[in-house]
Amino acid sequence: MLDHLKALHEKKVAFAVYKLPNSNEVKLFYQKNDELHLTFDFSEAGFLMAPFAETDFYSFIPNTRQDSFTIAPEEFNFDNKGIHKEENKELFIDLVHKAKQKLDQTELQKVVISRVINHKVPNENLLQTFQNLLKLYSNAFVYLWHHPQTGSWMGATPERFINLNKGVLKTTALAGTTQVEDGKKAKWTDKEIEEQQLVTDDIKASLIQMLPELKIDVGTLKSTRAGALWHLKTDIKTKHPNLKLLNIVKALHPTPAVGGVPKDLSIKFIHKNEEYDRKFYTGFLGPFEANKQADLFVNLRCAELTLTGYNVYVGAGITSKSNPESEWNETQRKANTFCKAL
Repeated sequence: MLDHLKALHEKKVAFAVYKLPNSNEVKLFYQKNDELHLTFDFSEAGFLMAPFAETDFYSFIPNTRQDSFTIAPEEFNFDNKGIHKEENKELFIDLVHKAKQKLDQTELQKVVISRVINHKVPNENLLQTFQNLLKLYSNAFVYLWHHPQTGSWMGATPERFINLNKGVLKTTALAGTTQVEDGKKAKWTDKEIEEQQLVTDDIKASLIQMLPELKIDVGTLKSTRAGALWHLKTDIKTKHPNLKLLNIVKALHPTPAVGGVPKDLSIKFIHKNEEYDRKFYTGFLGPFEANKQADLFVNLRCAELTLTGYNVYVGAGITSKSNPESEWNETQRKANTFCKAL
């Protein structure tokens, strides 16, 4: 597999390679050139890469050329090694305080703030880093997107955005983060449980606003493990013959798990205060076909290849009960998800 990807990378052509959660099959879509393909209505088929920012067109790599590989499952030990940089801590803490102040003064209930870690390491081992992610995170959506016109990104995200198949829609409300402790169950505070409920309620309301006759099946709240972290998760399901991928995307993106509640106020706060472009971070990605079928994931636990290493993107959901130091520590733990693969 690595030899095939290396050949594509050296030819400077576009490709996307990915593995679905709990699968041993790695799929590859690739081109013979660096042409940038755009979809406006998801009527094509291929691998989608969508940004956080609102847009009317999306980059994709067509599925006209593809391959697949089988990988052997491996178990890795999740220790505490990883990134321990304290750079820009004060800036992030100040942003948490600013967000909490906005929560107190407005109707804003939750906002997700983020930061970028410039991790300087030799980046010649791009493909080896991707293979390490595959080995580390068997239950995540692991991907590598390379396009000469948009750059190289990779990650291991735990959050499904949209699974659409024959009129059946499945999505996930994911929020709350805590460290895995050997032999112990996840412990959740009121802040994390409240945050998770906000995400679940908002997704449900957005779907009903899109199609009022929908009957929404909301699953039970559960803890789910993603590498060395626990998250709170609620599965959401609905069915309707008129479900179209484009309408669902417009209704749900960005979800409150990456934006906030209400959506308009949270996005306004993010654009005004983060002071950087998220690009593909907290966007969505994955295979899609003919506006009727898709398996898309939120682009979390990800990094962008740079000339000197990687830009690692991490964030945290802020509510009125947030503790700034705890939110900082959460972003450090999330950064470790990617940095363990370096």
